[in-house]
Amino acid sequence: MNIAVTGGMGSGKSMASVELSKLLGAELVNVDRVCQTLLQPGGKGMEALQQVASAACFKDDGSLNRPVLREALFEDESLRKQVDSVIHPLVRKEVLCHCKKAKKEMNPLVVEIPLLFETGWQKDFDCTLLVYASEEICVKRIMQRDLVNEKAALLSVAAQIPIQEKVQLADFLIDNNGTTAETRDQIEYLVESDCFAEKTTMTMNNT
Repeated sequence: MNIAVTGGMGSGKSMASVELSKLLGAELVNVDRVCQTLLQPGGKGMEALQQVASAACFKDDGSLNRPVLREALFEDESLRKQVDSVIHPLVRKEVLCHCKKAKKEMNPLVVEIPLLFETGWQKDFDCTLLVYASEEICVKRIMQRDLVNEKAALLSVAAQIPIQEKVQLADFLIDNNGTTAETRDQIEYLVESDCFAEKTTMTMNNT
């Protein structure tokens, strides 16, 4: 079974993805890391990005100036759409290769995808898991993790689909407003109750 884990920035989806993959004995694919690999100098993603982003988004050695690009993407919706249009297909291709391999070998796969519903990739997976937390908690986590001010953190949250809409789209939910232990308990319950396996069987029967 292929499970996509998603959630807003600062929701704690990375921690949940790691815990879920451990409990399932599954391979874990992090889409952000896939993207980082593609955006290395000489990579397919870098070549595509150079066609749409300004020179200011790159350092003198040809590597990506991530803080500058990040700020540009938040401020320029048109640029963000251009970047998404050239990078997302490359990332999706890599992810689907992992999905195909896992299916062939009959191994479980967990894929952490921050923008799962924004990209519309949820149908690529047997089931989806949404990790959520309040906006206040997410903003605090973003500020601490990325060393940014509250305004920047709020912009990050606002750039994604509202959590209320994602709740309606996800197959399973994890409330990460509490402690790490409480979150782990929820993940363990889903695994031990075979919820993912049952959903996967239903999906296969409906195709």
